Amino acid sequence: MRQKSRDSFTPIGESYAILFQRLVQRGMITPLLGYTPDPHSRSFDANARCAYHSDAQGHSIEDYRSLKREIEMMIQDKSIMVQTIDSEESSSHADMQTSG
Repeated sequence: MRQKSRDSFTPIGESYAILFQRLVQRGMITPLLGYTPDPHSRSFDANARCAYHSDAQGHSIEDYRSLKREIEMMIQDKSIMVQTIDSEESSSHADMQTSG
């Protein structure tokens, strides 16, 4: 039997919530409207809210794979540059580049 491949995401060195807010401020992404969560889904979390879905209840922005894929595409097409900062504890952060 063939196993489903897992997504691989570049470490961004900050929370997706913080990066999402910076992307919104720069006009690189917009919150989605009209998301209706399924409260019967086994992954539904009544205590979690997602800024990407205009603060809809049901999941955390940190756990939302579609947003992570969208951000990963921005990294791959160089709209977002992830830089590693040398220190005692190696870390990285996302740096926005806009074209035009």
